[in-house]
Amino acid sequence: MTTAADIILLLKVNDLAVERAITVLYQRQTQDERSHSMTKHSNGIGFKANHARLGSYYAKWIASGRHLTGSHIVNARKITLQYSRQLCEIAEEKLASQA
Repeated sequence: MTTAADIILLLKVNDLAVERAITVLYQRQTQDERSHSMTKHSNGIGFKANHARLGSYYAKWIASGRHLTGSHIVNARKITLQYSRQLCEIAEEKLASQA
């Protein structure tokens, strides 16, 4: 079982985990939210409205094969640390699907 504390620790020390978290949060956005880089639905899934634009930008950057560095990885880490509950749910869903 993955706990929020496990997720938080991983995000604090691992840049690739931060990039993966940005990617999976972006994937949880609805299609119309992804196409406009904004949050349109108050469903508790994906980025909050205040993170949607920057989180989407980072996700697209990562998807292009590049890595976040400097202030961008610092900002992405700050963002992802606020989503430990969602990231824990995602980890649990992944583990359940592999069983």
